[in-house]
Amino acid sequence: MSAYDSLMAKQKDIETIGQISGLLGWDQEVMMPPKAAPLRAEQMAWLSKTRHRLMIDPEMGELLAQAENEDDGKDSVRSGNLRLMRDAYDKATKQPSEFVVRMARHKSKSIISWTEAREKNDFSIFRDDLATMIDLVRELADLLGYENEKYDALLDLYESGLTVARLDPLFAGLRDSSVPLIQSVNQSEDNSNDWVYLHEWSVEGQQKLSHALSEAVGFDFQAGRRDESTHPFCGGSNPDDVRWTTRYDVKEPWGAIFGALHETGHALYEQGRPRNLDFEPSGHANGLGVHESQSRLWENQVGRSLAFCEWSLPMWKEYFPKNMEGVTAEMLWRAINQVEPSLIRVESDEATYNLHIMIRYEVEKLLISGELEIDDLPDAWDDMYERYLGIRSPDRKQGVLQDIHWSMGAFGYFPTYTLGNLYSAQLLQAARNDLESEGHTLEDDWRKGIFTPLLDWMRTNVHHRGSILTPADLIEEATGDAPIPEPFVDYLKDKIGTIYGLA
Repeated sequence: MSAYDSLMAKQKDIETIGQISGLLGWDQEVMMPPKAAPLRAEQMAWLSKTRHRLMIDPEMGELLAQAENEDDGKDSVRSGNLRLMRDAYDKATKQPSEFVVRMARHKSKSIISWTEAREKNDFSIFRDDLATMIDLVRELADLLGYENEKYDALLDLYESGLTVARLDPLFAGLRDSSVPLIQSVNQSEDNSNDWVYLHEWSVEGQQKLSHALSEAVGFDFQAGRRDESTHPFCGGSNPDDVRWTTRYDVKEPWGAIFGALHETGHALYEQGRPRNLDFEPSGHANGLGVHESQSRLWENQVGRSLAFCEWSLPMWKEYFPKNMEGVTAEMLWRAINQVEPSLIRVESDEATYNLHIMIRYEVEKLLISGELEIDDLPDAWDDMYERYLGIRSPDRKQGVLQDIHWSMGAFGYFPTYTLGNLYSAQLLQAARNDLESEGHTLEDDWRKGIFTPLLDWMRTNVHHRGSILTPADLIEEATGDAPIPEPFVDYLKDKIGTIYGLA
């Protein structure tokens, strides 16, 4: 057996543990009884310790070095596997097993305290666990190493090569383009959406509609399932077992329905991964930015389009007959695309969404550098919302406690959401170039409930490519250009300008 074959046999064990951890993580957020939390923490810690031990096995390092020396670069999958395993091995060997266990155990504990704090609207319940988590991720950054800023080491975990130096000018440019657009909307004539709030929106209706829309755009429920959780997410173990969640609010249905489309976008990516690479690193989805591009694509560019509203309106009327009396497709379209500063990131509109991400980005930089103390965090969060969006949270649940990410130690994760917005517009533009012709647009398909051409394009150019290439290289291969912000900026200006009649 060659060094590469021996290496991949060991990698399969590592991948299997990762899949088991994924299922236990899903259960913890969806079905696990509260009293099981301490035992689950021990289970997750053991899995993390065992996986880490396999990853840092000296034989693993020897086989990896030998396989790298033998690689001639002619097999892109093989080269992709070696690149990814080298990165994982180097990161793993920098982390002592004791630290890995400590992090895994605290993550399980922290998720539970965040959930309780959010339910009770009491930051103090989560305060100590969050403080410990911040200390842990600072320790992680020091273990991994960085050239300029500690936060760079955390950014790199979620998007290879991402740094503060790269993000600061990107966010500044987006802020400069977003703020005038939002101000123009605020100065335009009022677009009333009072019809949305005249009735309650039944949970049963939201469940049925979210399920139907997910299935219609291509999610295979024979290889996945839909559930409810405190924070919507997509998880599972492999393309044959993909699980997504959403949450429901009887006051308005947008969070549930578009949260469902968002998580379906993630789930479509997971179901479309290359099956011949199930237990290989290059078979994974390609970074969080690319992953987010798929969720934002189906949630926003498709799901919030006028064509999609025209097709889905009969379904809305079927599940909410009283609520939708007299509502036209255009009324629905305008309601779901209303631009208005809001407190909740996952329910925000496309124009303000990136500002929510910028707030988290700025807060994280301050927390990791030590410039912001934990007890000052809740008010600092509210201050930034007031500065960026002109609104202030009336409570902690709608403020600093709204996201699950920090309880999981996912500092550096949020910026990938903005990258996903940029990638999604660039990929859709490329798909249009390939699929549209004179007299026929993708909207013509969506108006008829036909989504297969777009999904097949994404399958071929994104999903089936796994992580063989780096994220930036994948975007360039699929679109012909390196990642650029212009397609997203142009898309947003055109859409919002059309809805609000802006010049």
